Amino acid sequence: MKTDAPAPDLVDSVLDDWRRSRPETRADALQVVGRIILLGRQYEDAVTRLPWDPGLSYSDYDVIATLRRAGSPYELTPTELGRRVLLTSGGLTACLRRLENAGLVSRRGVPEDRRRLLAKLTPKGFDLVEAFIDRRFALADQALAGLDPKQIATLEDLLRRLGSVDPS
Repeated sequence: MKTDAPAPDLVDSVLDDWRRSRPETRADALQVVGRIILLGRQYEDAVTRLPWDPGLSYSDYDVIATLRRAGSPYELTPTELGRRVLLTSGGLTACLRRLENAGLVSRRGVPEDRRRLLAKLTPKGFDLVEAFIDRRFALADQALAGLDPKQIATLEDLLRRLGSVDPS
């Protein structure tokens, strides 16, 4: 476990600016929310830098990984996918189109209701996920390397509590 105080970061700089320009504004919660956002972006950037298909985005990878973790036959409807990934329906449609064009996903009608579609991971998509999933998890491990198991459990609990609150 590291005990050194972390160096000031972008969030500290933003808060300093607000304290200076608008001292009456209470921006303490931004310390936490800003860092959650910053860490999420850093993780996405790190995953995107993995040496996989450079034409794919983090969201593209997330969709094929979601199909992989759905289990055999590695297919879901767009509605089911939408419940499992952080994309709008329009964003998911565009993502599925890109993945289909790349040969990573195929789409077909549901046999009992041809108006509905199924997105299915192709063998090429399966192989891509298998090639990089361990690296993706290793990046998450690296992000938490400065914490001991008790701190990780506490952080997980606190983040789950924060996630249950609707900020709107």
